[in-house]
Amino acid sequence: MHTSDTVSLPRFVLRHAAGTGIDPHRLAHEAGLPDWAAAAGSARVDSGIFPRLWELLAHETGDPDTTFRVLGEYRLGEFGLFDYLISTADTLHEGLTVINPYIGAVSTNFRFEAGARTETESTFDLHMINAEGLGRDLSVQSGLGLVVSRVRQMTGRAVDPVRMTFQQRAPRSHAAFVDFFGTTDLEFGAARNSVTYRVADLALPHITADPMLAAVLRRHAAALPPPPPRATEWPDRVADALAQVLTDSDPLLDEVARRLFTSPRTLQRRLHESGTTWRLEVDRARKRHVELYESDRAAVGEDTVL
Repeated sequence: MHTSDTVSLPRFVLRHAAGTGIDPHRLAHEAGLPDWAAAAGSARVDSGIFPRLWELLAHETGDPDTTFRVLGEYRLGEFGLFDYLISTADTLHEGLTVINPYIGAVSTNFRFEAGARTETESTFDLHMINAEGLGRDLSVQSGLGLVVSRVRQMTGRAVDPVRMTFQQRAPRSHAAFVDFFGTTDLEFGAARNSVTYRVADLALPHITADPMLAAVLRRHAAALPPPPPRATEWPDRVADALAQVLTDSDPLLDEVARRLFTSPRTLQRRLHESGTTWRLEVDRARKRHVELYESDRAAVGEDTVL
């Protein structure tokens, strides 16, 4: 599954590397990013470069909390049109819901979607498609960190999340996470990566709001060439395979894994990383199967009446 980022993502890491005295050209070369300094802001590169740069920077600095040092230097607008599409929205809720429709403008390797919601809290889930190990952990930290930093800059207030969840294993110390995110309610080894805000905070107005400019920017974004197609995630691929093999008996995990050219263990791990399970996907497939069957029966009934 090929995914891509605009060069603005690796540039974000490389600018910080330069500020710490690390040669950004050497780091870019080691990550496989040629001619990054001369590339246009809209130029797209393989999404494996971004997590690789985080790994290299962490190794070079010897700092396990390097992500948060970089995020502390982020200023709204660094990601160009994408940042402005979000920041010109009227309220925090509108700004957060703008992220996913336009995230392909900077990366097809991420999704940011509304998740669980109660009367008092609203959760947003961050999905990352391609990456493994430390690079994935640091990239997810940066993705959620950019959301939290944008929220504070767009509202002009120290708006902290209620809680954060991470799929990564717990670090030795949570101090840097608590300092940056402003909450002690942190869960590691979770089913998904997420940030939760108070519903009351979602009504906060943006000090950066500009309805007229927002309308212009959205028309402009709609007229741009579309980004490369976003990669199909593992739950989607499993759903397609299940639709082909589903019968009255339980579909075999081994059979679906074979169709997807992977092992059963890897398939289950991929589903876990996407915030779901094999059993849940089977249940969803059966529900879709029943809905299609009933829809077909209804259509036949209508034709008979006619």
